[in-house]
Amino acid sequence: MKTIAILALVGVAAAAFFAFSSSSVENESAFRSFLETHRVGYGTTEEYNYRLGVFNANLKRIDELNAANPQATFAVNKFADRTPEEMNKLMTLNIPAGRRNVRHVPPTTTDAKDWSGMWGKIKDQGQCGSCWAFSATAAFEARYALNNGQSSVSTYFSEQELVDCDPKSYGCNGGWMDNAFEYLETHGFCTEDQYPYTARDGTCKAADLCGSGPNDKAFVDIPAGNEDKLTSEMVASGPISVAVDASTWSFYSGGIMSSCGTGLNHGVTLVAITPSESSVTIRNSWGSSWGEKGLIRLKTGQDTCGYADAASYPTF
Repeated sequence: MKTIAILALVGVAAAAFFAFSSSSVENESAFRSFLETHRVGYGTTEEYNYRLGVFNANLKRIDELNAANPQATFAVNKFADRTPEEMNKLMTLNIPAGRRNVRHVPPTTTDAKDWSGMWGKIKDQGQCGSCWAFSATAAFEARYALNNGQSSVSTYFSEQELVDCDPKSYGCNGGWMDNAFEYLETHGFCTEDQYPYTARDGTCKAADLCGSGPNDKAFVDIPAGNEDKLTSEMVASGPISVAVDASTWSFYSGGIMSSCGTGLNHGVTLVAITPSESSVTIRNSWGSSWGEKGLIRLKTGQDTCGYADAASYPTF
């Protein structure tokens, strides 16, 4: 009886929270199509009705985002039945106090550069708030390859090692790219084959699984808000870890995003600049089915999503 009562309360709460959302036949048809496409199923009718309400609310949000970003497209994707609170669990940066001191300097470089093809795959952090580890690992992978005279990534390193072993971060509950780079100054980086990703917190097993691996020498912080320094450095030397406000990224499908907050909450990697269309390209860690095959483009000249406010990269 207690279970039934709880489910009833959940259903009532959902109905109240999503009262503004239409449960039209058209929306429910779209919801059923979403379930089939993404092979999603729910255990109870109450959960189905709750997720339908979430889906309807997200349809409204998608319309708002499309109106606010005329050069980008937002659409139903694998996150369409997720609440904002559930999505926030994927965006868990722990930014040190005083790290941001923003003085906006727009980019002046006319050089186009695209490092996005260095990797053969886009990784997926799953339900773990390990974006910071994926951001740091991507920058390490790319710059390690470039330092060894390679034009593409041939060795993929272990985000799980950072999740389990970085003493200054909090695993699936958040972390910071600089902390990861600092850890890798004195600890060899295991490959992802040696230390596979589990998308959950675990005990550090690096010493047992791989013994030793490559280190970085140090890391460089780029002055906050300086798009010019950031993009010039990326063009000259390689991909860079950056922090962004990804609160409105969930349903991004393609194009150049221009309307965004600056409350930094997500770690990603800057991989390209295209001056001819005033955009930069960001590599995310939500899988290749999200966005433009795992990437998103942001408008330059206005520090969109705060992408230039907290950037760093490892050195070798």
